[in-house]
Amino acid sequence: MLSFTEAADRLVKDGIAQSMTAEGLRRLARDPLSGWPIGPKDYRVVGKTRTLPYELLVPYIQARKPARGPAKQPRKKRHPEQGDPMATTTEPREWRLTPETLDQFVRALVNEVDYDIHKNYECGEEDGEDHYPELVAEAGKMLDAITGKGVASDG
Repeated sequence: MLSFTEAADRLVKDGIAQSMTAEGLRRLARDPLSGWPIGPKDYRVVGKTRTLPYELLVPYIQARKPARGPAKQPRKKRHPEQGDPMATTTEPREWRLTPETLDQFVRALVNEVDYDIHKNYECGEEDGEDHYPELVAEAGKMLDAITGKGVASDG
């Protein structure tokens, strides 16, 4: 039984995959169309880390076509004539938040601040569940308190 990080490293070390990351494995595990061979009962929790059976992972990775992999060349610099990537304005803005856009905003903000925290909210280490709905509900309550609109709904 190995953690996602250990399994990714061992897949590369054993020559089964050219490159693999723990996030790449997590992405495959979350994708219902990927054919991920490891079911919920196959995982074990050691401390706070979810581990998976490496022997079930190997045949699955061997049968997959190699993915694109890491970029071969660094990204090109922007040309000056392309302009700024973001427009700036001094005009006041009006924000219209729905539960869906608040969810997208909170996920993007946490991802920008700390990717590891974002991944732990998105797929909890201990249970594999999405914990963003609780964080978004709390953010809604805070926004309502700040704007004086009462308590946000959890929906």
